Amino acid sequence: MSGVTEPATVAAAPPAGAVPPSATTAGRGVVPLRPLQVGEILDGAVTAMRTHPGVMLGMSAIVVAAGQAIAIPLDFLYLRFLAGLVNDDTTLGSGTGINDLALLRPSVLLNALIVSLLVGLLTTAVSRAVLGRPVTLGEVWRLTRPRLPRLLGLSLLIFVTLFGGLMLAILPGALVAASGNAAGALLLLLGIGAGVAFAVNRWVAWSLAGAALVLEDQPVRKALRRSSVLVKGGWWRVLGISVLALLISELVAGVLSVVEQVVVGSNLSPVSANGDGTYSGHHVAVGYVFLGALFSAAIQAVVSPFAASVTALQYVDRRMRREGLDIQLAMNARARTGAVEAAGAGAGAPPTAGVGPGTGSAA
Repeated sequence: MSGVTEPATVAAAPPAGAVPPSATTAGRGVVPLRPLQVGEILDGAVTAMRTHPGVMLGMSAIVVAAGQAIAIPLDFLYLRFLAGLVNDDTTLGSGTGINDLALLRPSVLLNALIVSLLVGLLTTAVSRAVLGRPVTLGEVWRLTRPRLPRLLGLSLLIFVTLFGGLMLAILPGALVAASGNAAGALLLLLGIGAGVAFAVNRWVAWSLAGAALVLEDQPVRKALRRSSVLVKGGWWRVLGISVLALLISELVAGVLSVVEQVVVGSNLSPVSANGDGTYSGHHVAVGYVFLGALFSAAIQAVVSPFAASVTALQYVDRRMRREGLDIQLAMNARARTGAVEAAGAGAGAPPTAGVGPGTGSAA
């Protein structure tokens, strides 16, 4: 683990009744208070989870479970609908196509929203972990609850914009190709390229919006602009770290998914093979939908805090690089240390410093 102690000094001979030296020295943070290297961001994300498992995993489990509770009936209805589209003379191609559609069931789309929502919810915990300060689940909820409607709106807006932009770019080519026009394939390929480029560009530019909304108490539109400003000049760096974190998350999720495949198997597939090249629709039991949601919730509850922590640490890193946040935190820490020592002599309570709600700057 990489970490430093906040700048602090302790008087050689404290007066009677002074605060003990341990109270004047901040705890070790999960990352150094300086611009971060890639490895320090990834290591800090793991350390934040290990340091505050109750908050990180607990909040993730609550949010993921709530999302899956909404997804279970939607998944069941969606899979039953797909099964109803199939008859006994379904060809191999169309049968596998319907099973491919089943992979895009509502719970999969909800998971994308959940990760975005968790970034904002867990940012408070990570910001305290940066300074080595304790944080509780109740404190995180108290600080983020007033911002929850805006955070949910932000997550929905980003998701709809990225997904909608991708679909709009693909739709013209898909329609032309469906009409049998020879140029349809080329138009579809160009549309996919343009749609993916737009989605990736905005995904990176807006990746820090959730952290800005929570830590700086920004409205949705200003949070998007704030994120774009922070990412500017470091777009490729943010993209690289985000993709690396995504690959690590998917690797862990893939390992955990092996158990899900053993238990659930193909029971969530709305189409089954008849053995003669045709497929038939079959009843998708709600029990297997529930089991699938249970495994999905367990996987997301473990993986999502890591992805959220990486994003939160990237927010801190970008502010250190662009705005000298590390210098500001060091100065605040020294001021806080002096105030603590003065408090020992009866001068009053020390001020607090941090990167949490109320301390962010929208500069």
